[in-house]
Amino acid sequence: MIAKCPLRAITQAPYPRAISAFLAATLAVLIDPIFRFSDYRALLHLLPVVGTMKFSGALTLVFVQVVALFYLILLLPRLLRTVALLLSVFVVVVQFSYWQTLAQFMTSTDLFLTLTVGADHVKEAVLSFFNPLVFLYTLPYALVLSTLILVPPRSAFRKSLALSLLPALYLLASNYALFLHVAEGNFHLNPLTSFLRSTLHYEFENLREYHGPRDDLPTFHAFQRPLDSIIYVIDESVRGSNLSLNGYPRATTPFLQSLESQEGLKNLGICVAASSFSHISNAYLVTGHNAFPDDAFRTAKNPTIFDYAKKMGYETIYIDIDNGYLFPLMKAAQKGPVRSLDRWMTEQSFKERHIDLETMKDLAVARFLSSLLHERGGYFVLVNKKGLHFHYRNRYPDDPAFTIWKPVMEASEPIDPSPTGREKLVNTYDNGIRFQVDEFFRVFVSDTPNQNYVILYTSDHGQTLAEHGQVYTHMKPDKVIVDVPEFLVVGERYGRKGILAGIRPGIRVSHLNNFATLLDLMGVPMSLRVRPYDKSIFSLTAEDNRVRTYMSGSLHGFVGNYVVKRIPTPPDEGWGVSRPVGNGAKSE
Repeated sequence: MIAKCPLRAITQAPYPRAISAFLAATLAVLIDPIFRFSDYRALLHLLPVVGTMKFSGALTLVFVQVVALFYLILLLPRLLRTVALLLSVFVVVVQFSYWQTLAQFMTSTDLFLTLTVGADHVKEAVLSFFNPLVFLYTLPYALVLSTLILVPPRSAFRKSLALSLLPALYLLASNYALFLHVAEGNFHLNPLTSFLRSTLHYEFENLREYHGPRDDLPTFHAFQRPLDSIIYVIDESVRGSNLSLNGYPRATTPFLQSLESQEGLKNLGICVAASSFSHISNAYLVTGHNAFPDDAFRTAKNPTIFDYAKKMGYETIYIDIDNGYLFPLMKAAQKGPVRSLDRWMTEQSFKERHIDLETMKDLAVARFLSSLLHERGGYFVLVNKKGLHFHYRNRYPDDPAFTIWKPVMEASEPIDPSPTGREKLVNTYDNGIRFQVDEFFRVFVSDTPNQNYVILYTSDHGQTLAEHGQVYTHMKPDKVIVDVPEFLVVGERYGRKGILAGIRPGIRVSHLNNFATLLDLMGVPMSLRVRPYDKSIFSLTAEDNRVRTYMSGSLHGFVGNYVVKRIPTPPDEGWGVSRPVGNGAKSE
């Protein structure tokens, strides 16, 4: 009876839904500082007086947003309201999972990745982000939200629709104002309104992006199909300093080292990736853009590497089994053919050919490439491999022969940054490199009869390997994440081996050098190059790239939602260096 009195008082008030939304929003906004008190306190200590006033204004705006959101939920019929509240609880779980891992709620970039990456990546992200402690944070929100069920629904549909217009308009207008004036990466004040903000930001960004055709190349006619083939391999999550090719104390890449001793490989050392995000690195690698951020939408306007390859007479193929950059290309093509792309292949393409990627992993791609080149030459192939995306245990077969270093993680085990956890993490990762990188090249080189080819190899970004206690693998601006490998592999009968001899010693490479390098390998004349690309690897000197830049955040840099960082020369102590953890016992 006592519990029903306050509820009866509210329901009999002149505006019961508005009062209920106000009271629930007050509780919801108060919950957040209780759980994240240290974060709020640290923020207030950092802010000057004007900053504190802005923060107070933002907090007020968010409070009104929560009221508006709860009021809209209360206008729903009871069944739909229940669905909306369950969805809200799920959003809170997701948001605090992100917060525990990345010290931030979801952003529009995270939402974009969730919608475009494969289901296996989403599953593995859940494994790396989820912590049961999140339910402790979610429980108070669930209790507050559950009180909204008790408010009687409004029966008149038309009146509910009319009453929803003002709060809906406020949510839209206030979030658009935030989109225009406040960086999305700034402090997040409420998990529900932050998610709504990210969702609307994603749509606002999509509206402002460039959606037109790419720039055309000048007229040029290749006399014949080239005899050589060029393969551009963009691996996934491979940290350059964990390759024994680059001095790592474990033999993670013995075949590549033997290939180097036979002059079949030219190692370019530790490369600086364009970004700590796959989609940004791939955008720069495929289009040759060289300024951060891409606020001029050049990654959507520049001719792609396929355009140049097609002009030079190559047959162009894109093998994307990692959701690398095929989706943006196909989205821009609007259900039509992707310009200058003769063929594309995804995981589904391999299934249709009865090729078992699940068992063979990246080796299936190596064997396909080998058979492709056996048919003829004159291919330009871009490959986005599966590589070493977390969870690492899923990247090599469940076979003792491939578990070289022990102990290893279980396939569903989350990241544990303790010394014991890191030992298993690094062991598992190193086993993955031995299989997904070294074995990939062993299979391809050994099985390919047509030896007139060159491969440019790199990775989209590296991994933290919990080196400084991180429980995230990438997606933050940590310098260790842009530590990636870079090398060239040439077949025994490659006709332009002499060009490799011209690479100067002591050069420092960046992803931004790769586009012009590929143009040089194709023999593209300078008159055909329509953009001022960074120097090719073949043109670099020891004085170039003394500072190598990269970015993290929003590709197009909307309202400051990005950060640009530098790798100086010499680099910070420890950058470009990796070490095993513990004894690193080798299996017998």
